[in-house]
Amino acid sequence: MKYKHIIFDFDGVLVESNSLRFEGFRQLFRTYPNDQVQRLVEYAMLNGGMSRYEKIKYFFEEIRYETIPDASVQALSKQYTELVKQKVIDAESVKGSLGFLSNNYTNYDFAIVSGSDQQELREVCQARKIYQLFFKILGSPEKKEINLSRLLSEAGWEKGSCLFVGDSLNDLEAAQLNKIDFIARESGLVEWDSMVNIVVIKDLTQLQSYVV
Repeated sequence: MKYKHIIFDFDGVLVESNSLRFEGFRQLFRTYPNDQVQRLVEYAMLNGGMSRYEKIKYFFEEIRYETIPDASVQALSKQYTELVKQKVIDAESVKGSLGFLSNNYTNYDFAIVSGSDQQELREVCQARKIYQLFFKILGSPEKKEINLSRLLSEAGWEKGSCLFVGDSLNDLEAAQLNKIDFIARESGLVEWDSMVNIVVIKDLTQLQSYVV
């Protein structure tokens, strides 16, 4: 096999939940001016894979020009979880994802490295009954490239035998910084076809042919 270890982003790669995440910000900041919230949503779409903590800070510091204490960021993050968690649990799986995982979990080491809150992500995976398929499930507040680096180091995985499957530029950058191969899932966040030397798949029914 070409790879021994396959690392997945979560939203937009395993589950069709990107739009739920964006709507969560609209709900979280529903009492604020619509134009400001729209700027945040557009920023979130351009920065898929970035943690909610950074996006919340961006909303206040870069859009509203206000300082926000870390305690308030944590409180808003908790509210965000309350708004989106069950919706993500109930969301449709990306086509082919469950089949690929269930058919191949004994053939590869699987892991998740996501920008979603780590505790929330683990609870979502437990509720969706896929938690046990993954060697590690890592999320924010740690940055994705750092989580990816720590995973490779602590697991002792050789970079040449690793693949990261993501749907955002943040995912691509994390893979490049860690010098591992990358495949893009076309979720609508990025116009991958305009980029050179990036393997793009429509959904995970196509993944098998690239990993053997």
